[in-house]
Amino acid sequence: MLFAHLSLSCLAQEQFVLKGYGEKYKDGDKIFLSYKKGQRWFNDSTIVKNKTFVFSGEVPGPVRASVYRNQNPQFANIIYDATSVYLEKGNIYLNSPDTLKHSKSSGSPVNDDHAQLNAVLMPILDRLSAMQDPTELSEEKKKDSAYVASVTREYLSILKEMDEAKFKFIAQKPSSLVSLVALNELVKNTKWLKPVEEAYLKLPGALKASEMGKSVAERINLGKKISVGMLAPNFSQPDTLGKIHQLTDYKGKYILLDFWASWCGPCRAENPNVLAAYQKYKNRNFIVLSVSIDEAKDKYKWLKAIKEDQMIWPQLSDLKGSKNAAHELYGITTIPANLLISPEGKVLAKDLKGEVLHTQLEALLK
Repeated sequence: MLFAHLSLSCLAQEQFVLKGYGEKYKDGDKIFLSYKKGQRWFNDSTIVKNKTFVFSGEVPGPVRASVYRNQNPQFANIIYDATSVYLEKGNIYLNSPDTLKHSKSSGSPVNDDHAQLNAVLMPILDRLSAMQDPTELSEEKKKDSAYVASVTREYLSILKEMDEAKFKFIAQKPSSLVSLVALNELVKNTKWLKPVEEAYLKLPGALKASEMGKSVAERINLGKKISVGMLAPNFSQPDTLGKIHQLTDYKGKYILLDFWASWCGPCRAENPNVLAAYQKYKNRNFIVLSVSIDEAKDKYKWLKAIKEDQMIWPQLSDLKGSKNAAHELYGITTIPANLLISPEGKVLAKDLKGEVLHTQLEALLK
């Protein structure tokens, strides 16, 4: 049964039919469909029969949707078999040689574009899935800083390859809705701020004027809030025991100001790299200050993650989630994010990840 959160939109709606086929679907598999119209989320489900499933509904134009097999996304912590598709007027298709993950979308120009980008991204995603997740290393392996750095470096290299593939697609098809969606993902990493802005300026006016287009523009502006060379603004945050720390308490040291959260997979993947850097440079006038974007209701998860990831430097948070005062002050649009601050309090660099963090620190802290 289809249900909606909040009231229906008054915008003109167009009928869509989504037809899925997968060689390895089993009768009785449950398929979930989730998509957003404006500020409203819609969720639906159906059952596979004869390797097929069908959804129908109404949307006000092309809407990106997520499809899941045998896992309700509202309750699952980890998704194992899913894909995405664009819902719009007419018949839309998702065909797969196995199950959802490798589905190919078709039925409209935007879904053809989506399939084109996915054809490039899927082999990269498969490599990422096949490698060992840096957050799931054994306690023994975590003690080997060289090994941790190597795994983290490979993990981040694959993520970078995915981002570069998206930029290439955007350059080829700047008028596609798929390009705007890709930019909406890329703008979350401030290291891509300049190329994202350059690509955004080449989008047609209709895409820029859309809700997502305006959101990308806002994120670009927020990303410019703190720039290299400016004085890092001071802030106060309590640690795990309630003691208040100020950024200026650590003036005179090189500070890696690190924004993360216990629920953030990429953050947890980067934590071993930060730990390796801290252990190597902590006696060279260097400290890490971590600010968590966790909420008060998840304080125990925050504390658990700190222990699991061996984050032995100051851990700060006002436990207000995305409304964290430091998070807003620094215009952080996504996590993990970090800033390297000089002993004088100036921002030296932003978003140093993987081996780049070690290279930068080694040059400064000889």
